[in-house]
Amino acid sequence: MKAYTVELRERIVGFVEKGGSKVDAAAHFKVGRRTVHRYLAAARNGELAPRPQPGRRKAFSDESLRRAVRENPSATLEAHGRAFGVSHNAIWLRLRRLKITLKKNS
Repeated sequence: MKAYTVELRERIVGFVEKGGSKVDAAAHFKVGRRTVHRYLAAARNGELAPRPQPGRRKAFSDESLRRAVRENPSATLEAHGRAFGVSHNAIWLRLRRLKITLKKNS
């Protein structure tokens, strides 16, 4: 879910500062009461802008992964993950979507 805009946050804080209740602000702007409380606390601290969302996907192309597997087929998922700066699970999911299997020669 995307964060609410700074403009909306300012309008909510302004509504309450002009004498509106927090419950009325939540109903009027169709947000949760807890959201109104968080925005008022953030405004007191001067930090009304949304915080960056954690866990943003790191981009790596399908072709770069294919090339890495082709050049180093014996590397583990962890090794490929370190090379691309992502978790081994991200590599596994992408390989599965691309229908690439990592079979070890014994």
